[in-house]
Amino acid sequence: MKLNDGITLTLDDLLAVSVNGSRIAARLSDGWRTGAHLSRKKGRGMEFAEARPYMIGDDVRNMDWKITARTGKPHTKLFREERDRSVYILLDLSREMYFGSKGQLKSRLASLVAAAVAWYALKNGDKVGGLILSGDRTTIQSPISHRKGVLLWLKKIIEIYTAGLHHKPSPSDLNESLNTLGNMLRPGARLVVISDYYQLSPKAFLMIRYLRKRHEVNLIQVYDALERHIEGDGILGVTNNKESGLLLADDEFRNDFSRVASFRQFELERKLCSNSKQLLAFDASKSLTEQL
Repeated sequence: MKLNDGITLTLDDLLAVSVNGSRIAARLSDGWRTGAHLSRKKGRGMEFAEARPYMIGDDVRNMDWKITARTGKPHTKLFREERDRSVYILLDLSREMYFGSKGQLKSRLASLVAAAVAWYALKNGDKVGGLILSGDRTTIQSPISHRKGVLLWLKKIIEIYTAGLHHKPSPSDLNESLNTLGNMLRPGARLVVISDYYQLSPKAFLMIRYLRKRHEVNLIQVYDALERHIEGDGILGVTNNKESGLLLADDEFRNDFSRVASFRQFELERKLCSNSKQLLAFDASKSLTEQL
């Protein structure tokens, strides 16, 4: 049996997390539970079924003017409620996600979370689609409702993740990807965004708030423990990709670092979580099962 090195990602890894999907769904802010398909929350989608001659009492707003004009007789449209939901997953595999101080890379845990959500959605009778962002490369998957299609999409995640290990993706912004998915979302669809959210532009923040007012949007943050606090004493080597240097990690430095990290997280949640929506967070230094 091959041990998890925190870097390698295989299809077996993405299959094994299927048992965690329901636990993640239970903790998401909109209460993702079985039976939600019959809800009219946020405009449950209505699908055109047929047109028939107008009858007294029909809603005039549903008049089919094209057929009415062609036949010279009033016709009305009939609709049926959509019983299947489309779940879109935006997986951020940009440069900043390929970081891990211990445990595993953020990008690896994010991929596991994406797989768990996909398996749960499929089990729940939903269609699964989404977008993988990696630098200037975006991979789009239209919603699918069968296991074979989900497996192909998970293999695509592994391909893109592995490519990012060998060649770090260029810096990227979620805004364009959010716009792309925003144009794809139909009434009643759910969007799950998985990222660390640290590199969001002001436009991306606004786009997320815009989408959350109109759709069911869940935000999942994957972070590294070192991004929130530093343990131990000693000399730290640091770099900003332009310059390098050394820092003394004493009590004063650790306390200051924790305060800055706490403020950054507070500001991140304030900007992302309008209307008291929660931000579900996972620590890449721990296994997904352990945190659930």
